Amino acid sequence: MQFKRLVLPALFTLGLGGCGYFDGDEKQQLEQAWLAKNAQLQQVIEQIRSQGIEAVANGAEVGSVAACVASKLEMDPLGELVNVEGALVEPAKIAELLSELEGLMEQDFSLESISSLLQKGADAAAYAKQIIADQGLEKGVEHLQQMADSSREFASEDLGAHFQQLLSECQ
Repeated sequence: MQFKRLVLPALFTLGLGGCGYFDGDEKQQLEQAWLAKNAQLQQVIEQIRSQGIEAVANGAEVGSVAACVASKLEMDPLGELVNVEGALVEPAKIAELLSELEGLMEQDFSLESISSLLQKGADAAAYAKQIIADQGLEKGVEHLQQMADSSREFASEDLGAHFQQLLSECQ
């Protein structure tokens, strides 16, 4: 039972993600348009996505845009979600997104739940895929709970607006 509860959701999410199902092309295009307005910011986000926040923070020159962005994202409870393409324009409310993610990662997968997930859309699954890839399922669920507890002050904001406001402080 434990195997089914932990491994099947991870395999399902990673499998569909690997097939390109969770594309999010529209959000990715909107995000690229927003980032195109600031080449330095775009470069930093690309570095963070390829190297990780900590690596960029450690290698960034003091006072640079990269140091500012990495520092802000390290201190932000939702900072690691920036690794998902499209997160900078994600319209989902933070509290709702975290709740949906937590529910997605805790459920036993069956044909009915898979069908429900596909009908609801794949946005939350893209974030869940990233968290599972980074931390594994059990630690990911724990981390989501910590994120939810830490982000109560801006829970009614949408994720994209939160990131855009945070990053605009570094321009």
